[in-house]
Amino acid sequence: MGRYRKKRNIMSLDLTPLIDVVFLLLIFFMVSTTFNKYGKIDIDVPTSTVMNKTEESKIEIVVDKDENYFIIKDGKTYPINIDDLGEHLAGVKEVSVTGDKNLKYQTIMDVITKIKKQGVENLGINFYE
Repeated sequence: MGRYRKKRNIMSLDLTPLIDVVFLLLIFFMVSTTFNKYGKIDIDVPTSTVMNKTEESKIEIVVDKDENYFIIKDGKTYPINIDDLGEHLAGVKEVSVTGDKNLKYQTIMDVITKIKKQGVENLGINFYE
């Protein structure tokens, strides 16, 4: 004989009264709240000053395929000796080194080393064919 099982009823929660109470509380707080039109918040805003940007000198050092050195300064090209490079870099903040792509790596590294010893902050490297 088979046993008869009684089906259980699934319990459910009725949310209608809960929603009514939430809306009543919302309406109560909206009606009882007063808004201050003149309230303010003090914020400490940082101050700054505008500094005039000084024109920094920029030069370009060009090394050709025969290891001849040139400086391009103010749009003019001057041939230089690599040993006199320190005299040309006085007060310069930015230097660009341009070299032939067939140069030895050591040649470019020698120029970069001499530039860095002079205290140049920004250094760029370019190659041409």
